[in-house]
Amino acid sequence: MRIYFLLIAVLSAGALSAQIVDDSTKLVYGPKSTEFTTEEEVLNNLNNYQRIDTSIYLFERQSYVDRSARKFQNLGNFGTALFPIFYTPQSAIGRTSGFNAYNRYAFQPKDIKYYDTKSPYIELFVYLGGGNRNIVDIGFSRNVNENWNIGFDVRKITANKQLAPENQTDRQVIGTSFVGYTHYKHAKVPYQFLANYSSMSHKVFELGGARPTSDSLRTDFFLYDNALVRLEEAQAIVKSSRWHFYHDYQIAKQFQLYHTFDYLKETNIYQDFAGDTGPGGYDLYTDFYTDFLMDEDSTQERSVFSSLSNEIGIKGNLSSVFYRFYSKLRSVDWSYLLYDPESRAFEQYLGGFARFDWREKFAVTANAEYLLGGGYKLGGNLSSDLLNVSYSSMNYRVPFIYSDYFGNHHEWHNDFDPVFMNKLEAQINLDFKSFEIRPKVCLTTYNNFVYFNGNIDPIQSTDAFISSIGGDFNLRLLNSKQEGWHLENELMATNVSGGASDFVRIPDVWFNGRYYWRGNWFNDLVPVEVGIDAHARSAYFANAYAPEIQQFYVQNDQEIFGYTAADLFVNMKVDKFFFAIKWTHFNQPQDDGYFTTPNYPGQRKVIDLMIRWMFFD
Repeated sequence: MRIYFLLIAVLSAGALSAQIVDDSTKLVYGPKSTEFTTEEEVLNNLNNYQRIDTSIYLFERQSYVDRSARKFQNLGNFGTALFPIFYTPQSAIGRTSGFNAYNRYAFQPKDIKYYDTKSPYIELFVYLGGGNRNIVDIGFSRNVNENWNIGFDVRKITANKQLAPENQTDRQVIGTSFVGYTHYKHAKVPYQFLANYSSMSHKVFELGGARPTSDSLRTDFFLYDNALVRLEEAQAIVKSSRWHFYHDYQIAKQFQLYHTFDYLKETNIYQDFAGDTGPGGYDLYTDFYTDFLMDEDSTQERSVFSSLSNEIGIKGNLSSVFYRFYSKLRSVDWSYLLYDPESRAFEQYLGGFARFDWREKFAVTANAEYLLGGGYKLGGNLSSDLLNVSYSSMNYRVPFIYSDYFGNHHEWHNDFDPVFMNKLEAQINLDFKSFEIRPKVCLTTYNNFVYFNGNIDPIQSTDAFISSIGGDFNLRLLNSKQEGWHLENELMATNVSGGASDFVRIPDVWFNGRYYWRGNWFNDLVPVEVGIDAHARSAYFANAYAPEIQQFYVQNDQEIFGYTAADLFVNMKVDKFFFAIKWTHFNQPQDDGYFTTPNYPGQRKVIDLMIRWMFFD
């Protein structure tokens, strides 16, 4: 604790001294002189440059699970496999690999920010987590001239083993993600382009979860340093690289031409080797896997997926209506180390998008995409101050991992029908002086639902109907200076019915709560938030994880008991320097805890420190 506070004091002093100027010097550059946009904004002619975020709100939530409002389950540590609790539908209607447990740690084209800076902009973020869980993110961007910007972002994730580490530097996760980007607008010709290259190298030592002793005591799962694990030599290595390019040319305001190019290559490697026999006669290799199709003393798996797409289209603004029509050609290829299920396949798409804005009162959007030979995606959205409604319908092809697989422990060859999905979401926004009520409902139906059963075999079931109802309920108790308490609650109750109801696993009750005091200290110069961040959910048979294929599967052996995990936090900002201290899971009892995934205990009680520092000159 003394080290943490000393580091905060030193960095705070540095942040304050960096802003000291004499009478003849004026600070010109800062957050107000730096803006950004995204490709989606440019593609849909929104042209809405946004200022960078300088709020301390939610600053304590910086891990991927926290930033997703805890709507993903992981394996209890930074950088481990992820699975959406509420079964987020996939976005593509064509073929995908299905290996997506780690791809959210890579930079995605839709999330990349393209800046317009009046001075070089550097952003440094450091997460110093208890148990040697760390994130370092360094971003740089600058304008070469008023029409051309270049930049990059590098993110490093490292995490020690939470279960049975051999020493203080025994890593479980080592991951590096990189993106380099540029945005250019011609000074005289109405032409612009955006381009980026991103890559990820992510290595995870798979532990298989905690292993109880023969008496199967619950406390055996929460021994942490002294725990027994199910795997010793297993590791997953995920590598990806992506080239993405967009450009457009405006013939008239009503008519523009555009082209998008995207090339993606993903490589997934899994290896494990027979090791020692653990306590109780448990073999840390042969006792974990069920079948051995090639070798009984080693496993070496590799899959490679690549896709290349070209999209050309027209777009423009007709009064209050924006339109876009396009044609896309996409090729995909998929192979395993010892098996190539099919040669490169080609997919052809036709699609369109439209948006109508009415006096900034509300906006309506609609989109459609058709895959020649079968498959489509339809969507619509209405957004206003009072009401948000969205609808989507998809008929998409089953990912490769469900159709064909051959490895040391599994083999299947299936001819599954496309999956059909309908989803309707609605939210009412009722804002009053001291409180907000935002009830919402989400209704989702699936036909030909695909999943992995308890034997880790892919199955295509019948229909499933998922209904979630709840909302946000927030209360503010403020004084005349707008300082005071904020009580924020998000609650969702879910019911699953239909033929696949036994295979869709979602907790009946899911809750997020954030209770904090917000104000200013030191003569109103330092914004501060002090409070508790809590999460709770009811008991349910959550999906288990099979590391050899990087897939979550249905299980009926271990019910994840209901729990409430709470974090105590302090967020502060001194000019362009942000920091937070968080006592993660401070309410954890002795020799107990909670599960995120069967056999994987959640993060134990630790103290975390987060730092963000922005430089503009």
